[in-house]
Amino acid sequence: MPMRFLRIVSFFLLLALGLVSAQMTPNAPVKDFRFPRFGETGYTQWVLQGVKGIYENEEQMNVEGMALRVYSGDERMAIELTLSSPEATLRLEENRAFSDSSIDISGANFEISGTGWEWSGETKEIVVKNDTVVEFTQGIAGAFVTTGSVESTSSTTMIRSQRLVLRTTEDEYYFEFTGDVDVTSDQMNLKSQQLIALADPPKGRKNGVNTVAPGQLDSIRQITAREEVVIVQEGKTVKADQAEFLPRERMANLDGATSVSMEGAYITGETIRTRAGEIVIAGTPEVGRAQMILTETGGLGIQGASALDCETIVLADIISMREVMAENHFLFNGSVEVMSGAVQMRSNDMQIVANKSAPNGQKKADDERLANDSQLKVGEVKYIVADGGVHIVKSGQIATGEKVTFYPAEEKAILTGNPKVTNGDAVVTGRKMELKPKLAIISGDGSESVVVRLPEMQDLGYEAYTPASATSSKSESDAKVEETVVKSRLLRMIEEPQQTLFRFTNNVVVTATNLDATCDRLDVITMIPNKSAAKVAAPLELQRIEAHQNVVFKQSGRIATAQKVFILPKEGEVILEGQAVINDESGKVSGHRMILHQGERRAVVEGGGPDGERARITLPGLPAGN
Repeated sequence: MPMRFLRIVSFFLLLALGLVSAQMTPNAPVKDFRFPRFGETGYTQWVLQGVKGIYENEEQMNVEGMALRVYSGDERMAIELTLSSPEATLRLEENRAFSDSSIDISGANFEISGTGWEWSGETKEIVVKNDTVVEFTQGIAGAFVTTGSVESTSSTTMIRSQRLVLRTTEDEYYFEFTGDVDVTSDQMNLKSQQLIALADPPKGRKNGVNTVAPGQLDSIRQITAREEVVIVQEGKTVKADQAEFLPRERMANLDGATSVSMEGAYITGETIRTRAGEIVIAGTPEVGRAQMILTETGGLGIQGASALDCETIVLADIISMREVMAENHFLFNGSVEVMSGAVQMRSNDMQIVANKSAPNGQKKADDERLANDSQLKVGEVKYIVADGGVHIVKSGQIATGEKVTFYPAEEKAILTGNPKVTNGDAVVTGRKMELKPKLAIISGDGSESVVVRLPEMQDLGYEAYTPASATSSKSESDAKVEETVVKSRLLRMIEEPQQTLFRFTNNVVVTATNLDATCDRLDVITMIPNKSAAKVAAPLELQRIEAHQNVVFKQSGRIATAQKVFILPKEGEVILEGQAVINDESGKVSGHRMILHQGERRAVVEGGGPDGERARITLPGLPAGN
């Protein structure tokens, strides 16, 4: 700047000071005065106005009804702050002011009030010591509000704290709040012990035109809260050691012992990242994995209503939460593990959909709606979907597949994608499985049947009568023992205290040791020895097999038909009832009831039944010429 210009500015500055000094003598009050201060470059630093001023000496003056306008002090000539206080002390040489009285401060997009303050023109810093209240004309809750949600029309942020330090630079407003910080923005409330906010400064003049944008709503570019951070917003409470908000990007980053709690769910992790309402919680190798606890979902529904009182714990590398209409969607990625009562599960990914808690402003209306709609319960889990490598363990049973959907309130789960259930020695495969408390329903389709592999069953071979040549009979012990395989279109696996019932219906086909059979319905009753003493898979023991309706047995060249057949492996007996008929090369036997004994080459044939059927035996004809 030319020296001549500086000299002119200095002259007018001395003139102004001289006029003030001529009018203000020590302890002599001056009313309605205006006192400017210029920087070394000649630009205005601030302008002081007062209702009454007392000039004590060259270093200090006391002001009543103070109004201080602070400028940028450069060519921008931007008004950074306007301060007003009932009384203040101004130290002229030190370029600072202070007071124990209240103060009101205005900026480009904020208003500040408090009690007890200090201001420095050199550092461009002001300290408000007590009862600080700052209101920004901008909301910061966007990171926790779902895209498309209706936000408050006021779009303001109110910050209260014990103490505030405000510093202005060419690049930013710097706010530092300490002591019981409380932030209210739209429907969000934040509490912490320290909070730092960075906002854009006023733009001032450019080419002689004022470029300040009054009411600017996006000047806050960053807010950082530290120590005991608690955020409450739309029915959820978020906690962390530190939270960083980026309002323009609608993002927030939270770190250190983070958690999210809401109706029916509690999530913990080391970090939280949010954007436009989506919350992502992650763990770390050092601290541990992300974890979610669900209430009233014990047993995931497939253990019955009594187990729902227990909690469900879910572990994953990453847990994401999204709000959709009246629902909360939770997404789990990375080696998901679930522990829910006696149910344990693993999968690659998982999703939980639950009803969402209502915001406080809607609570009364929603309570009335909930009272009239018994089907909708806030916080209730609607369904759980696990995908990829699903592995479920329940009371010693193991179920696997590619996808499972749980409906806890309906007490059922649907397992698809090559599903398989292992119950002791029994292995069940099908197209779709529906798991319920003490019941599993497995179904096939037109091209694929339900297949069950049961424990091996000893050869139940028998002779209806002594054949013509005893040497033609094969020793029963020579028969190879094979696994028992049952196929059908539908299977119900029913768990009872001491046994498990496999009920097959629709096109039942059985293959076993020296046995092939078909019927309309087949019941296989098994038990696990000492089941109560073991929670792991134990070998099954066949108690009996019951075949019903249109029963056809094929064994060692014989064909037996009946309406009912009972196989008793332990007793070594086969009982046929209802129009029982056995055909083989040696002849035909019929009656109402037959009891066949394993290895004894004898059968007991009885007549009777509702039709008074008589026992009969038909032998082959004698050879010609005899």
